Amino acid sequence: MADQIEATFPLLRLAQEARDWLAEEGVPTSDMTIALDVTNLPDETAREGMIMSRIVLIIVVASLFGTGIGAGLGAILSATIGPSGTQGLIIQMVSWAIFAHLLIGMWAGYLLLADRSEREIGRSRHVVLTVSCGNINPNTVVDQMRNLGATEVKQKL
Repeated sequence: MADQIEATFPLLRLAQEARDWLAEEGVPTSDMTIALDVTNLPDETAREGMIMSRIVLIIVVASLFGTGIGAGLGAILSATIGPSGTQGLIIQMVSWAIFAHLLIGMWAGYLLLADRSEREIGRSRHVVLTVSCGNINPNTVVDQMRNLGATEVKQKL
C-alpha cells in the first residue's frame, strides 16, 4: 500500500502548482484530490454574521447623523435664501435631510465594504491536496509540498 500525504495550502493556486509538480514526477492524477477544508465553516459563518451586523449598525448611525446634518443645513438655507415661511422651512429641511441621509449612509457603507484588511476578512479557507505516493519517495513529496507553500503536511501509512 502506498503512503498517503495530505498537504494543506492557503490558496487554491498553490495546491494546483503542487498537483502539477506531482504530475510531472509521474504520479497519476487519479491518485490526487484537491478539496476545500470546510471544518471551520460554521465558525466563519457566525463571524460573517457579526461583521454584517456591525456594518449595518454603522450605516444606520451614519445615516442618522446625515439626516441631522441635512435638516440643519435645510434650516440654515431656508432662513438665509428661502423660501420663507413654515412650508419653505419644512421643504428645505426634509429635502436636505433625505439627501444627506442617503449620501452619508451610502458613503459609510461603501467605505466599510471596500475595506479589504485582514481583520475584516478573517481566516481564509484552506485547500487540502491528498496524494497517494505510489512509485515516488514520500519524503521527497513532503519536502516539495513544503517548498511549494504548504502550511501543514501529514503523512499517513
